[in-house]
Amino acid sequence: MKKLFKLLTVAILAVAATVACVFVAGCNGGEDGASDYNFTIVYEDGTAVNGQTGGKDGGKVATQICLPGEDGECVRLSGLNINIFPDANGKLSLTQAKVNELFGSSTDVTVFSFHVMSVPGYKADCEVSVNGKGDYKVTLSK
Repeated sequence: MKKLFKLLTVAILAVAATVACVFVAGCNGGEDGASDYNFTIVYEDGTAVNGQTGGKDGGKVATQICLPGEDGECVRLSGLNINIFPDANGKLSLTQAKVNELFGSSTDVTVFSFHVMSVPGYKADCEVSVNGKGDYKVTLSK
């Protein structure tokens, strides 16, 4: 009986750990620990924006990604069913799979723009153009 109880406990802990990993990865845009698009948001002096408290009314910083062109589709990363925010160091990462999913695309979306919105004291919308996987920095301007 003790063996069965131990086995059941280990199985339950393994399932709980797996579920926790899936939810944590979904919160920051990563899925398997590998990030394809890494964004860092900084003020004009180069210091990192606290993504958890640097937004409107001391809240989280709002971001979105948009396809190119005047009629390009935009997806808020802090929308109704999406909760992807920059961390306390102004960093936000997305996998290629997550970008494709957000745009509802069956092919890789590698050209888009990343927008930082509504940071008090700065332009309402600061952006960087993305053209392929890599590291990108968005410098907020007044």
